[in-house]
Amino acid sequence: MGYLRKSNIKDFKFVVENMRPMDKIEAYYQSGMKPEDALSFTFLGSKTNMTIAGDDDQPIGLCGVQKDGRIWCVATDELFKNKKYRFQLTKQGKEWVDNLLESYKILYNYVYAENTSAIKWLKALGFTFVKLHESYGQQKKPFYEFLRIA
Repeated sequence: MGYLRKSNIKDFKFVVENMRPMDKIEAYYQSGMKPEDALSFTFLGSKTNMTIAGDDDQPIGLCGVQKDGRIWCVATDELFKNKKYRFQLTKQGKEWVDNLLESYKILYNYVYAENTSAIKWLKALGFTFVKLHESYGQQKKPFYEFLRIA
């Protein structure tokens, strides 16, 4: 069964090389950078980085939070193809977010409006979608602003 653990550079490299196409699109639309550069910037700028690991400890995603409470997650296709991983990510993800809210007053970010898998997952974690920005990010695409308040 999948689980969360602290990230290392091998995890980062694996996820960058196997990132879901929708996460690549979202990273580019939001930042205007190549997806691997956008993820590097986000990963290095985060206070906390976690790896979503599969049964054999293989990384299937990365998530983290920056100092200002900006929460993020990217995944490989394996995470969303496997029902037990999706279930476990929701369960452990909710616990992780609840714990983060003991240190942060607010967790927030923006998600590409067509990233339906991520939107479903965020709703399951208790995030509220507060506004659709029709022209957001470097590529001026529709993104939802979401947040969760302690």
